[in-house]
Amino acid sequence: MYTLYWTPTGANMAAHAALIEIGARYELILVDLDKGEHRTQAYRKIHPHGRVPALRHGDLVMYESAAILLYLADRHPEAGLAPDLKSPERGLFNQWLMHLTNTMQEHQMHWFHPDFYIDGAELQAALKAHASGRIEESFGYFDGVLAGQGPYLLGQRFSAADLFFYMLAFWTRRMRRPAMTFPNVRRLVQLVHERPAVAQMMREEGIAFDPRE
Repeated sequence: MYTLYWTPTGANMAAHAALIEIGARYELILVDLDKGEHRTQAYRKIHPHGRVPALRHGDLVMYESAAILLYLADRHPEAGLAPDLKSPERGLFNQWLMHLTNTMQEHQMHWFHPDFYIDGAELQAALKAHASGRIEESFGYFDGVLAGQGPYLLGQRFSAADLFFYMLAFWTRRMRRPAMTFPNVRRLVQLVHERPAVAQMMREEGIAFDPRE
């Protein structure tokens, strides 16, 4: 049994979908950020930084969305969420997943939470504007990558990296230029959106989203 600590539209989306993809038994525990539940001493024992997601599996408690995806994919190889460790594709899978979490997600953190990085409304607004351009540039880069070797990040093979990519693209839906305005990005997002596991995740988290809009 897995336990996923989550909040609506949070970085738990990819891990939640992965739990459904692997067919594992799981429970969801909502962490209400509006009520400050992520700051409580009880939750800090689960995630010392007070963020979501966190995953409990037996005696193991872990966090970081990309790490959770790797853990689930490697524990359940039959689900095909990641290439075998000896496969040449594994290097590319690791590259994309690390790039998504280390670079693209960081750009989005600058946009959503400039106050985490700098003080003052004027400077925060400048950081957010700069992040907007970096986000658009990143999805433009991936649009070119997918044009040449898509439709998925590993070509014809779906993987957990695509779940992470879907999550990041979803977060841009209210930005100046959403990721879905890039045609090859939109194709990938639509393919992932149509997966039954993703549809179930969206229902369970109460999220309405149509990549075509």
